[in-house]
Amino acid sequence: MKKNQRIALVCGILACALAATGCSDSGKNAASNEPSGKASGSSAASGTAPASASGETEKADPFGKYDPPIELHIARAVDQTWTYPKGDSIDNNVWYREYENLLGIKVVHDWTALASEYNRKLNVSIASGSLPELFAVSASQLKQLADAGQLEDLTDVYEKYASDHTKKLQHGDGGAALASATFNGKLLAIPVVNAPIYEPNLLWVRTDWLKKLNLSEPKTLDDVFKIAEAFTKQDPDGNGKPDTYGLAVNNYLYGPITSITGLSNAFHAYPQTWVKDASGKVVYGSTQPEMKKTLAKLQEMYKAGELDREFGVKDGNKVAEDIAANKFGMAFGANWNPYVFLDAVKKNPGMDWMPFPVPSVDGTPTKANVGFSASGYVVVRKGAKHPEAAIKMLNLHEEVVHGSRRNEGQFITVEENGERINTSRLSVVQSGVSDQGVLESLTLLRKAIETEDESLLKDALTETDKYGPTVDYLKTGNMENWAVAHQYFGFVTTMDNYTGDRLLMTTFGGQTPTMTDKWATLDKLEKETFTKIIMGAAPVDEFDTFVADWNKLGGEAILKEINDWLSAQK
Repeated sequence: MKKNQRIALVCGILACALAATGCSDSGKNAASNEPSGKASGSSAASGTAPASASGETEKADPFGKYDPPIELHIARAVDQTWTYPKGDSIDNNVWYREYENLLGIKVVHDWTALASEYNRKLNVSIASGSLPELFAVSASQLKQLADAGQLEDLTDVYEKYASDHTKKLQHGDGGAALASATFNGKLLAIPVVNAPIYEPNLLWVRTDWLKKLNLSEPKTLDDVFKIAEAFTKQDPDGNGKPDTYGLAVNNYLYGPITSITGLSNAFHAYPQTWVKDASGKVVYGSTQPEMKKTLAKLQEMYKAGELDREFGVKDGNKVAEDIAANKFGMAFGANWNPYVFLDAVKKNPGMDWMPFPVPSVDGTPTKANVGFSASGYVVVRKGAKHPEAAIKMLNLHEEVVHGSRRNEGQFITVEENGERINTSRLSVVQSGVSDQGVLESLTLLRKAIETEDESLLKDALTETDKYGPTVDYLKTGNMENWAVAHQYFGFVTTMDNYTGDRLLMTTFGGQTPTMTDKWATLDKLEKETFTKIIMGAAPVDEFDTFVADWNKLGGEAILKEINDWLSAQK
């Protein structure tokens, strides 16, 4: 996944999901459970599989067309920066025409709203009980609607209408996303699946500095600390000044760039992640004893001059500038960090960064904590006449974007007058590629690159654009393709080290009521306390005070809400 795609995922995952899935609430269509222009009750007319006189049910068609067509009233999030091919609009576009032509579904907007206004407007509709037939929700909104009994049970229609291809993609995370949409045994939403496999923090090291100082590649955590010391004290940039640092860290502490998450994972700590303890109860990773050990080591490195003494006031962009200024030799970050390093590489001929797996403090394989595999949900109002329409629209999306029709580029991007217009975001019910789909695609990409056989990519769902640039870089060393090729190296490191149980996905991806009220305070407390400890402004034992305060200020209540929530989904 490209740099801008990953940034969008990390910084605005829910907003992106809402804008992409594009469904919202409606105050107009609540008076009737039936859409205007509804189909008749016959199988041929409705596209459903009604019971026959004998009580039997006809086989459902995942792409069965409603005849006559039905109207599906929705509202959706949009962005004022969106552009459309000539003659198209949010109300009339390639996706909406295909819904009507192939499925007999005419999409009608009750209203549209900017993504920034979507949640506010939807919350008003939820509170008033005035809901559209189909709309997108966050995890907390899903729980609220589920508790209120306002959502249609999709269990049967999903089983009947979801195509085999759709089911494979939806189950590609082992069923975690679907489980998060299930309450008391009822599937109440379609999850927007994504791939946390993109997120593990890798250890990125300046291999040109390793060679200059005659250091071996890191294989143990002690190696990492020795390299950090050497990069700080042995003048790897050769300017005769003590102005280099072993490890880059930014003032946000976490995230996909210059993060402390990778080092935390080395100590088996999983910050800002909801994990299960030995008893199966959910706890917060940042408050566990292993995090204290991580902070103690970072404090030690800070005192030794191996961290920038001003890291507490430098964001990721500023740290990237310092990397370009030859200040740092290591950083923990995602597979796409080469796009962050690219400016530095261009400014410093001979600079090179390579990814390595994060070694652990005790030899037990390191696990990487990642986000949840559902970034949002699409739901159907209870009593809607055609709940199966949502499944059919999902089937179409998966076939066009990730299936047999993925070469039909007009559904993804249209080039017009030199402008690339994104049309994929206009799909109403959509989902991404899960970990399984990404890993299968990366395996094909790896084989294709190793054998220089591009035909192997015909079954790949994603990342096929990495083939040409990577092969070219490996052959010619063309620096124009440096970032793409090095992201591929990051893919390989991830594939070889962070699959199966070494990928630790957060057990909860939503927002509880107390989180809504208290999370900003708790997050600020965490980052301020940890920064003080790292910089030596507070002793390491201040961590224990932080844990007590975190629980008292809302953390304990949040954990109870999460554990209760997850119990309701069993």
